[in-house]
Amino acid sequence: MNGLPPEHTAESRPSAESRPSAESRPSVASGAAAVASIRDMILGGQDGLVNVLGLVLGLAVATGDGRIIVTAALAAMFAESIAMAGVAYTSLGAERDFATEMRARLSTKLAADSADRIDGLRGDLVAAGLDGDAIEAVVLATEEESRAWQAGFERLDRAMAPVREAHPGRAAVVVGLSTIVGSAVPLLPFLVLPVVPASVVAVAGAALVLFIAGVERARLTGGVPIRAGLQMVAIGLLSALAGYLIGQALRAPAA
Repeated sequence: MNGLPPEHTAESRPSAESRPSAESRPSVASGAAAVASIRDMILGGQDGLVNVLGLVLGLAVATGDGRIIVTAALAAMFAESIAMAGVAYTSLGAERDFATEMRARLSTKLAADSADRIDGLRGDLVAAGLDGDAIEAVVLATEEESRAWQAGFERLDRAMAPVREAHPGRAAVVVGLSTIVGSAVPLLPFLVLPVVPASVVAVAGAALVLFIAGVERARLTGGVPIRAGLQMVAIGLLSALAGYLIGQALRAPAA
C-alpha cells in the first residue's frame, strides 16, 4: 500500500496464526478451571488434615484418652470447615469484585488507546495522499482488528483466572467439604483403634493422602510430582511434630 507508514503495512500486522484461536480457548479455560478447583480442594483438605493431625497427636501424648481425642477432633473438624468456608466466600467475593473493577478500567483504556491510534492512522493516510475510500477501508480494517484483539485479550484473561469468575458460594462449599474430608483422615483411626496404634495409623494415612494430593497438584500444574508430594508430606509431618511436642510439654503426670 503506497504511502503507508511501515507500522500500518499488511506485513507488520499480526498473522492469523498468532491470534488466540477459537479452538484453544475451551481447553485453556477448562484446564485453568480444573486447576482452580484443585486449589480449593487442597486449600481445605490440607488445612483440615494438618490441623486435626497435630491436635490428635498432641492430645494422644498429653491425655491418652480416646474419648477426649475424638471429641476435640470432631469439634475442630466442624469449626475449621465453617471457618474455612467463610474465608473462601469473603476472600473470593472481594477478589472477584476487584477483578471486575480492574477489567472495566482496562477495557475503557484499551478502547481509548484504539481510538487514538486510529485517529493517528487516519491523519497519516491523509498526509500520504490516499483518497477517501481507501482511507475508510484501511481505517475500517484496523478498527475490526483492534476489536478482535481486545475481545481475544478479555477471553484469555478470563480463562487464565477462573477463580475470580467462580461464584463465592460454590468455592465456599468446595473448601468447606474438603476441610471435613481432610480432617477425617487423622480422626478415623481413633474411632476404631486404641490410642497408640491409632496415632501411628493417623500419621501414615495423613502422609499418604498428602503425597497423593501433591502428586495430583503437580500433574495438573506442570510441577515435579515426587517433589510436590514430598513437600506436602513434609508440611503434614511438621504439623504432627508440633502437636507431639506440645502434648509432651503439657503431658499429665502419671498417677
